[in-house]
Amino acid sequence: MYRIGVPLWQTAAGGGVEPAEYGTWVTAEQLRPLPGVDLGDIPAHPRTRTAAPARWAWLLDGRTHGRPATVHAEGCPNATDRAHPLGTMQAPDALARPGTTACTVCDAAEALLPILAHGQNDEPGPGE
Repeated sequence: MYRIGVPLWQTAAGGGVEPAEYGTWVTAEQLRPLPGVDLGDIPAHPRTRTAAPARWAWLLDGRTHGRPATVHAEGCPNATDRAHPLGTMQAPDALARPGTTACTVCDAAEALLPILAHGQNDEPGPGE
């Protein structure tokens, strides 16, 4: 799998738009060469964190000894043996609960938090 950044525009605080980048994982089958673009000079680095999963699978590490519940990607070294599997739609629901966090060691925060934030600032202002 490859981590790519897609440039786009987002609504800026106070109105207007600003440049942004949306990062996501894609498979080799999803990538296509760009006609006339030489990608030979783009740096490639091996991933230093856990390997990107072939499929997304999530774990919920429940509240214990005063620690908040945490959502992890399957295989995260920080997940405890008490973590239990979550479905794809259950992971964002779990993160929406107060006190639940997304692990930053694995891909949970990077993959799930943008989903929760999507549409948060899309409320119409006065007179709209």
